[in-house]
Order: sequence, then structure tokens, then C-alpha cells
Amino acid sequence: MMSQRTLYVGLDIRDDITQIAVLEPSKEGPDILMAGGEGGGQTMNIKTEVEIPGSGLRVQGFLEKIYRQETIYADGRKSNPVNILAAFLRRTLSLTKKKYPSESIRMLVVTTEYRELSFITTVYKALEKLGIGKDRALVADRGQSYVYYVMSQKKELWVNQVGMFDFRDSRITYYQMQADRLKRPAIVKVAEKDYSDYAQLFISGEQTDEEKSSIFEGMVHGAIHGQIITSLYMTGAGFENDFAADVMKKLCVGRHLFKGDNLYVCGACYMARELGGERRLDDVVYLGEDIVTSDLTIQVYADAQERELPLVRAGTAWYHIEKEMDLIPDGDQELAVCIKNVVTKKQSVRLIPMDGILGRTDRRARVGIQIRFSGPDRCIMTLRDKGFGEFFPSSYRIWEETITL
Repeated sequence: MMSQRTLYVGLDIRDDITQIAVLEPSKEGPDILMAGGEGGGQTMNIKTEVEIPGSGLRVQGFLEKIYRQETIYADGRKSNPVNILAAFLRRTLSLTKKKYPSESIRMLVVTTEYRELSFITTVYKALEKLGIGKDRALVADRGQSYVYYVMSQKKELWVNQVGMFDFRDSRITYYQMQADRLKRPAIVKVAEKDYSDYAQLFISGEQTDEEKSSIFEGMVHGAIHGQIITSLYMTGAGFENDFAADVMKKLCVGRHLFKGDNLYVCGACYMARELGGERRLDDVVYLGEDIVTSDLTIQVYADAQERELPLVRAGTAWYHIEKEMDLIPDGDQELAVCIKNVVTKKQSVRLIPMDGILGRTDRRARVGIQIRFSGPDRCIMTLRDKGFGEFFPSSYRIWEETITL
């Protein structure tokens, strides 16, 4: 019997460790999956490594090599980065089958610190090798994962602004989530500030615990000064030794504070649920540096009525947009694309002429439309005359327009 695609899966892949979580449709919170760790115990931190069959050798550190487009060696030989990543993802995702043998993945969201297009493309190619296409997978940046985590909590936890300190790998980054609820949809942005200069002070043994605590308190108050912060999150392995436990107790006064290291993977699960069809945050648009800020639509006649057909939705990363469709013109000499910026509310219309098929735009032509982006504010639309059966062959005309949003 075929397994049912019901699981929303989040995957947070890092250079050293990876975490995986599953959100079932009937559950409110994700389930962190555990794997075998050192000493025979169970751990949620899965080593990001691939074992070479028959050799006992392990390949590590390949994520950064993929990001830097460096050569990966496995057992002394050059290895295809797609194959290495696919092998790792296959082993990691197999944990879902162990715990949910009769169910399979409905939507998978992979979150990572690497936002470069070449890295993201490699992840998609690796997932394709596992039979998981773009219709069931999305690669998201950690800012998105953070937002989806916060917005999936009780509203009283994010009624004002929300801050998060991420302390890992000798780096400290502060993320502050700001939501403009006066707009519809609500616009959510995340501001970043680097505090890595402080990290070495907390790691080294030169300062006493009291000094570290005082420095940390000053750092936090400097970041949130003048802000109305409803909740603070402390995430990352850097907080595991509890050097700032006393300060965190003070920070709980007048606000909520949470500490842990699985925020990103849980946020990826919530995002997978949203993308998988259980729309709970339709009235929220996240805007990051790679995010398209405009809705693109066209007017069509379908199902016996005129309606607005969405081509591109604001809140989508530009490198995820790759869409194709066919239209049959009904007397139209041009394609009118409506552009609406969700931030400024400014609207405009871009007309793309179809001058090569004059005389056949009265339902005697089929026009193929391809939509892709070369950046968050540059949409490339390609139109092709596909003809209309044997009596109206194609003119082989192609129109391409770049729309600056």
C-alpha cells in the first residue's frame, strides 16, 4: 500500500550538525526526530557527514565547500557535490520513515545560513535525486524560518516586536522582527545586527562568570534599548553553558524569554505546513532581501467568469519563481500585467505586445508564458506563439520583456 503524503518536514542543515523535525496535520507543535549519537544514546543533533560505503571513511565539511564551489574529495577522489548532498539527505530523511512508516513527506522546507543561488540550486538537485521536486520542497533562509516560528506561536508572544540572539560558531547575531499590522497583508521584516565581537569574550577563560554576565547584560540592553520587546529568544550552542542564566532571569521581567537550539528547524516545519496547504498566515507577508515585494496578476476568463489570475505573489524569494502556463487570447493584442507593491500600495500596468500573431488573437492562437526572475525586483516574462492546432500553425514568434518592479 502506498504511503500517504501527510507529513510537514523541517530540516536545518549546518556545517557540523543537522536537525530534522516533523509536524503532523493533527498536531500543533513539531516533533524533533532523534538519531543515534556517541555512546549509544539518542541526539537531535545529527552529524552533517556522509560515510563512504565499504571504506568506513566519512566526508565532513561539505556544505561550506558546496557554498564556496570548492572540490569535494571522497576517499581520495573528486566527488559530485550533488551526489554527496543527496546521500546525506537520503540518510537524514530516512528518519521520518522509521517513525512514520505508513506516511510520507507532503512538504519539506530546508533552512540554511547559505543564501547563494548556486548553493540553493545544488540542494534542489540533490532532492530531485530523492524524488522530491520543487512542488514538495523549498529552501528558505533562516530569517524566514524565524518569522514562521514566531508567527505560529500565541499572539500575545508577538503582539509587539520580537528579538532573537543567535550564538554559534564564535558568532553572535541579533535579529529583530518587526510587523506592520496596519497594512493588509501585514508586512513582516527582520533587521540584523552583528555582535560577534562579544563572542570571544564569552568563550575565552579570561573573564570571570560575573564579568561575562555583566558584559552580556550590557550587550542585550544595548540591542533592545528603546524598543518594546514582547519576547526574546536565545538560540545556539553558545548559550549551552548557562553563563548568562542570571541575566536571562532579569530579562524575563515584563517580557517572555525562551532559550533553546531548535527554533530554526521548528520554524521550517511551520513554514512547510503553510506551503503544504494549511494556510494560517495568509494575511502575513515576510519581506527579506531576496523577497519579491509585488503581486503580479492578469485578468482572464475562466469557469464562466472573469477573474484575476495570480502570476507572482509577494513574499516569495525571487529564485523560487519559475512558472509556465498557456493562454488563449480573446481579441487581445497585448498582455496586460498588473503590478501591485504590497508595501507602498502603488499599482501599475505593464503591456506586453503580441504583434506577431495579428489576426489570430480571437481564440485562434495559444500563447505560452514563462515567468522567472533575475533578482528580487527584475521579472523576466517570455511569451511564445504555440499556434492553435493544424489549421493555425505557430509563427514561432517569441517576445521577452523585463519588468522592473
